[in-house]
Amino acid sequence: MQLFRIGALVVLHGQVVPILNRWVQPDGAVYLVHTRDRDRSLRVHAHVTFGQLVSELNARARWCVGDRIEVGEHVRVVRARWWNSRVGTVIYRINDLDDRTRGVVIAEEALAERLEDAHIRSVHAE
Repeated sequence: MQLFRIGALVVLHGQVVPILNRWVQPDGAVYLVHTRDRDRSLRVHAHVTFGQLVSELNARARWCVGDRIEVGEHVRVVRARWWNSRVGTVIYRINDLDDRTRGVVIAEEALAERLEDAHIRSVHAE
């Protein structure tokens, strides 16, 4: 059975929050997570399942394995994607199309920033 640890950062309702407690049962685990409403009031989620958390993590990721990413003139491919529960972000491994190199491992925010910078440079070069 796959479990998230207590203290792991997960996504719930679009917010990155820590797991405060977990109860392991024969058919799976349920988690205690707190989020905040728009008015900053506390919401307690006492029976969040592993499946709900994984679904939210997948929905948060911008790119999927196999997606092609254009960085300037170069085309890269997302070869792997995983959630870093210590930092609270999606991590990607990106390779060239031919997959001969090991590739680069990069956080989602840094990748988005690089793509935006490459796009701005290409627009200014025209």
